[in-house]
Amino acid sequence: VLAFAVLWAWANLLAASLALAGALIYVFVYTVWLKRSTPHNIVIGGAAGAIPPLVGWAAATGSLDATAFAFFGVIFFWTPPHFWSLAQVIKSDYARARIPMLPVVSGERSAKRQSAVYALATAIVSVVPFFTGSAGTVYLAGAAVLGCGLFGITLLDLTSGRRWTRRVFAYSIVYVAALFGLFAVSPFFP
Repeated sequence: VLAFAVLWAWANLLAASLALAGALIYVFVYTVWLKRSTPHNIVIGGAAGAIPPLVGWAAATGSLDATAFAFFGVIFFWTPPHFWSLAQVIKSDYARARIPMLPVVSGERSAKRQSAVYALATAIVSVVPFFTGSAGTVYLAGAAVLGCGLFGITLLDLTSGRRWTRRVFAYSIVYVAALFGLFAVSPFFP
C-alpha cells in the first residue's frame, strides 16, 4: 500500500495501479494458484514480470502505447526460455518440491522446442518500437541481431543438455539487458 501511494504521489495513478496489479498477479495468480498447478505457470505468470516496463512507461509518459505493450511482450515472451533453461538445470529440485515446471512434466526436449517458439515471438515483438516510431534504424538493426541470436541459440543442439541450458540462460540475460540498453540510447542515434 505504501509503495502504491508513493508511486502515485511521485509519478501518477496509472503507474501506481499497474505496479499494484503486477504485485497482485505475482502473489495471487502466479505464486498461490499457478506455480504448483500447471507446467505453464511461467507462461501465464510471466505477465506479472512483464508489467514493470508498463509501469516505467506510464510513470515517464502518463499513458500507455504500442511501444509500451511491445516491451511488455518482450518480457512476457522472453520469460519462458529464460526460466525453462534454468529449470532444466535444477529440475530435480522442482520435482522434489512438486512444482510442475515444463522440463519436469514434459521433458527437456519439449521445453527446448517451446523455448524456441517463445524466443522467436520475443524477437518479432522486439522490433515493434521501430515501427511505432519510438526507435530508429540502429535500434532496429540491433534488435534484429539480438533476436536472431536468441532464436538461434535455442535451436542449437537440442540434445546437448546442460550445455544448451547454460548457453540459453546466459544469452537470455545478455539479450534483455542489451535490448533495453539499446532502446535507452536509441534517441541518440538515427
